[in-house]
Amino acid sequence: MDPIHGEPAIVRRSGARLVDTAEAIRSAVAELEAIASPDDMRSLALDRIRREAGTLAGEIRRAESRYSETGRALLDFAAVHERTQADAAAAIDDAEAAEAAADRAADARRAAALELQALPPAAEADERRAAERRVGRARAAADEHGADAAAAQRRHAQAVEEFEQAARRAMERIENVVEGSDLNDSLWDRFTGALDGLFDFVRDAVKAVFEAITAVVKAIVELITAVLIVLAALVLLGVLALLALAVLALAVVALLAAIALIAFAAIVLLAIGMALVAVVLLLVALVTAALIGLLLTVVMFTAVNLMTGMDPVEALTQALIVALFTLAPALWLVVKLASGAETGDPVFVDRTDGWKPQQDQGLADLFEDLQDIDEAGHLDPNDPDTNHESVVRIVPCLAADGTIVYRIHIPSTQQWTPGGESGNDVTSDIVAKMDQAQQTQLEKMVIAAMREHGIPPGSHVMLAGWSLGGITAGNLASDPDFTSTYKVDAIAVAGSSVDDLPIPPSVRVLDVSHTTDPVPRTENPWAPDYSNQPNRYKIDVPPPGGADALGHDSEKYKTTMQNQVDEGGSSQGTAFLADDPAADDGIQVSDYFRNPTSSVDYAYTRGD
Repeated sequence: MDPIHGEPAIVRRSGARLVDTAEAIRSAVAELEAIASPDDMRSLALDRIRREAGTLAGEIRRAESRYSETGRALLDFAAVHERTQADAAAAIDDAEAAEAAADRAADARRAAALELQALPPAAEADERRAAERRVGRARAAADEHGADAAAAQRRHAQAVEEFEQAARRAMERIENVVEGSDLNDSLWDRFTGALDGLFDFVRDAVKAVFEAITAVVKAIVELITAVLIVLAALVLLGVLALLALAVLALAVVALLAAIALIAFAAIVLLAIGMALVAVVLLLVALVTAALIGLLLTVVMFTAVNLMTGMDPVEALTQALIVALFTLAPALWLVVKLASGAETGDPVFVDRTDGWKPQQDQGLADLFEDLQDIDEAGHLDPNDPDTNHESVVRIVPCLAADGTIVYRIHIPSTQQWTPGGESGNDVTSDIVAKMDQAQQTQLEKMVIAAMREHGIPPGSHVMLAGWSLGGITAGNLASDPDFTSTYKVDAIAVAGSSVDDLPIPPSVRVLDVSHTTDPVPRTENPWAPDYSNQPNRYKIDVPPPGGADALGHDSEKYKTTMQNQVDEGGSSQGTAFLADDPAADDGIQVSDYFRNPTSSVDYAYTRGD
């Protein structure tokens, strides 16, 4: 709602001045009429003065009605203007106050509803009815304040309509008095008309003289221009003739020089060609030697890894990592460059309320959520290869004892080229595994989303992700700053390498992998191995479809989670979900799936 603008006091002063002017006109008319009235003094001069005074009094009397009626119209309008302006301002204040009160009542209703929802099933009937009454009172208060806001809006609309009607009435009164007066035919108008005619004659005469002078000057300029063009053409022809002779002479010299240059160039090109052939042969020899060295190194390290008990996929993956970084030390520069790209702080984009999760969820439902946030970062359906933002999903759950616990879902790699906008890209992949001392922007996005959601320090959390999302979950769970801020009860990862991360024993680690997936086997070969710790629940099975199927696939991991964990296909999965009597604050892994209350998505892009 907008206020009614304008200054009623200025309008009132203008109306008063016009009424005063009309009063002065009436006094002048009375004086002139007194002069025009006959008396005992008679002469031709006095009679002429009386006639002129009478005529002038009649002319002025017609002007008095314009000033008087216009002034009264403005005074009447100023009174309505001042009143409706005050009414509109009061209505705006009342509406804003009512809307603020309605918002507070709505917040109170939502808080009461959450309190009611959080009541355990065994709550007393009186306690539940009291909570329901609080919800009802808050809803009634919100409705009452909403009605007050609507009433204030109607008062504002009524004030604006009354203001506009008063303005139209004033305009009509002024137009009527102007159109109904014959003052335009007065002596003054006839005088100004004569002046206008004189001015028009002078203006037309000056214009005609100016146009004539302009035409003469233009003709002179055109004549001079034509003469100069002819002279310039004659000079140009002479210059062109001399230039033609000079060009011909230069052409002969250039032809002779070109012949000599071509001969010299042929000799140079022959020498360059021979040199290039030698360089190519040398490069081929060097590349061949490097490939042979790389192959021999990979074979040697693979054999050593197999003898230590690694499976074939892990043995080959670890051998490749060692061979590449040993034979190509420049790759460490790539790692440092990637780490430099992770030093910035992410930029918050928006917050979106997600769908209401179903009750009694499982690991397959969690994995479907991970697929959903991976897709949410691709904003352009015509450009599926570009990931525009990283989406972190937070799912609050109501534990058995009424505590709110939080499940944090982290996206996987969706951008396979560096320099993109999102944090879940190949740069984060490199740094997350090869430079864990540098916190990636994706890890910072997870922490920022938890703060944006208002998760209090000391809250119980569970981190989940697959591929890069799982690696990020492991990095955070092994970060002392993070685990000293939040109580990390568990992480659930799939297709992720986390065996090289020192995750505290108090954190349960569900680590699911496929036997044909090399990604979970990309641990840092120079870091310790924590895979045999008692808090690790490892499931390594062939992917659905057999050992020949692609192992690193989100849909196949979703099926494996359902078969091995939700349906009890693996004793490790069952043990991960089992209650622990010694759990911190009595919070169990099952509390993160039993009663989810909502889901909220937080989107971020990379920052400098």
